[in-house]
Amino acid sequence: MALVCSKCDSPTRIQVQAVISAPGNLFHQFSKQNLRRKDVYLMGVLWETTDIICTNPDCNHINMGYGNYVTKLEKEVERLKSKYEPIQGEQNGCSS
Repeated sequence: MALVCSKCDSPTRIQVQAVISAPGNLFHQFSKQNLRRKDVYLMGVLWETTDIICTNPDCNHINMGYGNYVTKLEKEVERLKSKYEPIQGEQNGCSS
């Protein structure tokens, strides 16, 4: 299943956090070469962190992918805070 942009139907790329297991001596040393070692392996992918990014330079739309209850709530809280802050400033006599 190829994901396409929800706005312009262009191809997309995904960006997602992954969990890897590696020896302790690689702490702060994740180079491409070190990630190819046999004792470094992928344990899983945190799909709730997925962003789906449009590759069309005129669009560049970013769509939150799978998500979960917590990540969706966090984004909703931030959205509501941004709406509430201007109202709070006006009530304190700080209108612009």
